[in-house]
Parts: sequence; structure tokens; C-alpha cells
Amino acid sequence: MSVSMPAPMPILFIADLHLSDHTPSLNALFARFLRDWQSKAAALYILGDLFDAWTGDDDDSPTAAQVAQQLAAFAAHAPVYFIAGNRDFLLGKRYAAQCHMTLLPENQIVEYFGKTILLTHGDEMCTDDVGYLRYRKIMRNKIVQKILLSLPFRTRKNIAAKLRAASCERKKQPENYAIADVTEHGVQAALNDFPQTEIIIHGHTHRPTSHVHSFQQRRIERHVLQDWYGDKGGYLLLDENGVHARSLPE
Repeated sequence: MSVSMPAPMPILFIADLHLSDHTPSLNALFARFLRDWQSKAAALYILGDLFDAWTGDDDDSPTAAQVAQQLAAFAAHAPVYFIAGNRDFLLGKRYAAQCHMTLLPENQIVEYFGKTILLTHGDEMCTDDVGYLRYRKIMRNKIVQKILLSLPFRTRKNIAAKLRAASCERKKQPENYAIADVTEHGVQAALNDFPQTEIIIHGHTHRPTSHVHSFQQRRIERHVLQDWYGDKGGYLLLDENGVHARSLPE
């Protein structure tokens, strides 16, 4: 008599939710996503831009409090991991502790289902966007971050609002949209840093699709996460059969 073993639970990946007090539909969609998957996933990875803007762990918004409570409830059943994006690179240990989630470095190697996977937000691979990468280098500097966090909270909020407005205007220009995507050069640089990689999963570009690259005569998969907008979102699910894109609501 043969005994069938239960299939291992899947791993979930999300990014670019851009939650805020001004996105009630997305906030509700995220809460539902967590409830639906509670106790049904082995882990959840958030690959940046969970919030539309995060200006410090002293954020007193209702959304920040609700998200922390919801993630903590999910984390009671499976670990939650977070990699910072370009909108929430100031998210720190204090808020992570409220969410019961683990902070990871900008690039993280994980192994699941016999595959070696590189997880990242993805913006560092947009190598044609020289201006953004210059800005990124400045804002990721620990000294700069310490100075920013020393400012009054409302001042930080105003700075973030101005930066978002400037970014939105910049993206409206076709030439800037074209360069704000991952390049082959960026992918190859990441693979040189992490040569054991078999799969790359990232967000940032808001261009959800799957790509195939070649590195050291090996086939490398790259999967781009869907951004959340309006009342719709998406996630990637990893199981023994590979990576699967899922849309929300389901």
C-alpha cells in the first residue's frame, strides 16, 4: 500500500504595493490576500515598495498600524521577509519587529525546491537610468539616512511628497520610461555577483513578465512581479513545479 505525502506549501512573493492611507482598495486587497494565504504558505517575501512612501518607523498612519497587525498575524504561521525598495528604504528594525518580519539585505540568495534564487527589488539592475542610480547611491548611504531620520517627521513627509511628485513627472517622459527598465548588463552584473543563481525574482519596473537569460552557458529565469494599482494586484507563487504568476483579486 502506497502512502501519498502532502505537497510542500508554496512560497509567496509580492512587491510594489505602494500602500497608503489614500489606497483603501489596495489596503483591503492586501488584507484579504494575507487572510486567504494564512497557514497555506511556507513563507512570504516582500521585495520592496510595500508602502507608497516610508519616512521612518515613527510613521503614525492608520495604514502603517493596520499593515503591521496583519503581517504579524500572518507571521504567526509562516515567516515574513522584507527587502527594501526605492520607496521604503528607511523601513527599519522597529517597524519590522511590529510586523514580526525579518529584514534582508538588498540582494538575498534563497534555496527552495532544489533551485537557487536571487531575490532583489530590482532597481539596481536598471543600469541605463544613470540619474536614478546616482540618486539611489546617495539615498542608500547610511549617513544620509541617519540625517534624514533626524529631521522632524512632517518635514520628512514633505520631502518624500516632493520626491514622488518629481518622479511622477519624470516618468511621463517617454525617454525616461524606456531607460527605467532592467538591462541585460544589469542582469549579468547581478549574476556575476551571485553566480550560483538559477532564478531571479524582482519588482520595481512595473512590467510583470518572465525572461530567459544565459549565464555561463546556463539558462537563467527572471520573473518580474506585478505592481498593485487601483483595486488590482498580483503575486508570484513558487512550488515544486516552478514559478507561477497570479493576479488579484482571484
